[in-house]
Amino acid sequence: MTNWHESPLMIVKSADPSKHDGASLKKMLAEMEALLANGGYSLKSVTECNGQIFVFLINDSELKRSEKEQL
Repeated sequence: MTNWHESPLMIVKSADPSKHDGASLKKMLAEMEALLANGGYSLKSVTECNGQIFVFLINDSELKRSEKEQL
């Protein structure tokens, strides 16, 4: 499991469920659950590409701030 991309606005995590008996996917899901449970992040989407699972999480406060700056 890796943080494929991380910025103040978004975290993208990826995992390959076929490796290590799915351990990377379990770890990614636990980290995602912790971020969502602690608040501040919303799940934007989950997608699969070439056997990898990607999870997109949005930082709610940064999104609101970004939207205000664009006005």
